[in-house]
Formats: sequence, structure tokens, C-alpha cells
Amino acid sequence: MKRKLGAVILMMSVLAGGLYAQEKFSQAVRPEDFSAAGLAKLSPEERTRLDALVEAYKSGALATARREAEAAAAARIAAETRATQAERAVEQAKAETKQAKKAEAGFLAKAKVMLTPGTEVEYLAVESRIRGKFTGWEGREVFTLENGQRWQLANSESYYTPEMEGPKVVITPAALGGFWMSFPELRKKLRVKPL
Repeated sequence: MKRKLGAVILMMSVLAGGLYAQEKFSQAVRPEDFSAAGLAKLSPEERTRLDALVEAYKSGALATARREAEAAAAARIAAETRATQAERAVEQAKAETKQAKKAEAGFLAKAKVMLTPGTEVEYLAVESRIRGKFTGWEGREVFTLENGQRWQLANSESYYTPEMEGPKVVITPAALGGFWMSFPELRKKLRVKPL
């Protein structure tokens, strides 16, 4: 009998706790406290919203949402910081490139030499490849090498070959001035001038 009575009391307390938990905040507050807090001015929709906010606060959903919002804000700030650092790095790279070009231009300006008649000049052979597809030459063709140099045919000549990818060339000084461009794979040699 005592067991049955204890079970009934336990069941009643659980039900009472469940009913209490379902009670709305706006209904649980005494009417004089509700009016004193200025909540009596709320429309029914606003009271429903207030009850939902209080319930979210009690359940911890509001705190979770706040933590998620703070984490999202921190992630946004970190992303903005990384973007700013990347922009600075790009600007620095541009500045360094510009400075390197200035230095190179200064070096080339200093590299110019005044020659007097009778001065002997010695050139080194240039070995490189023609940039891109190659099918021969015609007229006063301009050849662009992989090393960036550009050479033009000194004479108007034509030669055609099946398409090949970047044939090797060797440029050497000619005996009476000018330069020879040799194509070892084609066994051809032609007179060129630098551009």
C-alpha cells in the first residue's frame, strides 16, 4: 500500500512539474509585476514572442545561438584579416617587381659601352630554342627564343618544314659582322640580326 501511495505521489509530482514547465512566462508573472515592467502594453504577438525568447533562454538555445554568432563573427574577422594580409602581400610583390625592373633598367643603362674604331668585340654563342610551334621561315621572319631574345632574318629567305615544337638554335657571330642562327636538327644556317 505504501508503495502504491509513493508511486502515485511521484507520478503527481512529475505531472505537476511538466505542467509548470509548460506554463508561459507572461502567465507566470504576477499581473502587478507584469504591468510595472511595462509588459502590459505588448500585443498578443509580442507576448508570444517574449514567451518564446524566455523559453529559449531557459533551454539554453539562446546561449547556443549567441556562441554560434560569436564564432561566426570571429571567423569573419579572421577571414578579413587573411584577406588584408593577402592584399598586402600582392602589393609588396608588385612593389618588389617594380623595383627589380628599375634595377634591371639601371643595370642595362650602365652596361652600354662606347667603342672606338679598331676595338675588338667578342660575343658568346647563344643556345636556346624557338618559342612555340615552328614550321620554317619566310621573308624577314622574327624568331622569339625561349630566353626572351628576338632575332630577325637579315635576308629575305624562305624555308618550310613539318611542324615541330621549339627546335634548338645556336647563334654565333659571323666573320664579317652580324650573326648566324644555326638549326642543328635541320642542318640549316641563316643570317640574323638582334632586335
